[in-house]
Amino acid sequence: MDIPTVNILGIPIHQMTRTELFSLLQERKEADQSTWVVTVNAELVMRAREKQQVADALQQADLLLADGSGIVWAARALGSYLPERLPGIEVAEGLVKWAAVAGLTMYFLGAQPGVAEEAIAKLRLKYPELEVVGHHHGYFQEAEAAGIIAEICSRRPDILLVALGAPRQELWLARHFADLGTCLAVGVGGSLDVWSGRVKRAPAWMGDRGLEWLYRLVTQPQRAGRMLALPRFVYQVMRAKMIGR
Repeated sequence: MDIPTVNILGIPIHQMTRTELFSLLQERKEADQSTWVVTVNAELVMRAREKQQVADALQQADLLLADGSGIVWAARALGSYLPERLPGIEVAEGLVKWAAVAGLTMYFLGAQPGVAEEAIAKLRLKYPELEVVGHHHGYFQEAEAAGIIAEICSRRPDILLVALGAPRQELWLARHFADLGTCLAVGVGGSLDVWSGRVKRAPAWMGDRGLEWLYRLVTQPQRAGRMLALPRFVYQVMRAKMIGR
């Protein structure tokens, strides 16, 4: 795919708008081309800098999108640009809508037992034509992966949403995407929790101002340790900017 990228601390983020993304996905679907999409935030970039295994996994993906204002800010700080942020949950819901309208099938993998069922039930209220051909919770051991892969392959979904949390979902897809026989796979983090109603998403005005991290910190204080990646990300971006100069 000949799509320009912006190097964010070693991770190539594709310069795409939402419209361009879904147009490309439709073209690749019609051409029967498989596609693995990763939505990248600041925390995932820092994980990739700390663990080569994560960096290698991201390099295998077909599309790396700017999930969050931190990535968009970093591109600007480094003298480039990304046209807009593409939050994972919005990409995921766009895929659900597309599937419902186009008659595509979906499979949901991840979250706690029972969450996927709740998410599917609520999504079907909004998108009655949605066809979900299977689901499985995310509390499984790697030894169970073969059985899950066999089930996904037998159901032959057009779109697979993997909600195992980053970077587990990226590492899992790096190992197994080639075996899944699915057209499109996307890591969607906590999207199933939000759709099920168990977790609330930040208000739109906070997202527009790059304050989703603050909402998560207030509503999910257990994430405080993970939030330490944000100031380290800012420091590394500014350091890269100074070295570039």
